[in-house]
Amino acid sequence: MQNVKRSALSDRVATAYRDLFSDLPVINGQVVYPQMPKFQLDYFIRQTLDRHYLVRLQFKAAVDTAPMTVIGHLKQDTAGHLILKQSRSLTTIVTPELLRSIQRAN
Repeated sequence: MQNVKRSALSDRVATAYRDLFSDLPVINGQVVYPQMPKFQLDYFIRQTLDRHYLVRLQFKAAVDTAPMTVIGHLKQDTAGHLILKQSRSLTTIVTPELLRSIQRAN
């Protein structure tokens, strides 16, 4: 129970820190990363698939709306679809045209 309380407190401190010291815009506690150019997204996606990185994807959103950010391992199926495996039970189909940014997660 204490770990849950510490985690919640840590999340709030991290959010407050990002709000105060981030050069990037923040909407509802979510940092909004700049839109990456298509060639850069394509390169990073290819690199992620080749090297099996854990990545953070941020999807495009409406103006003044916090974008959705997810973390997982990106894979490609036999039909060429991009699939983000977040856990054993949670899988997301990724449409590259809807991506704002991709980053290697630590």
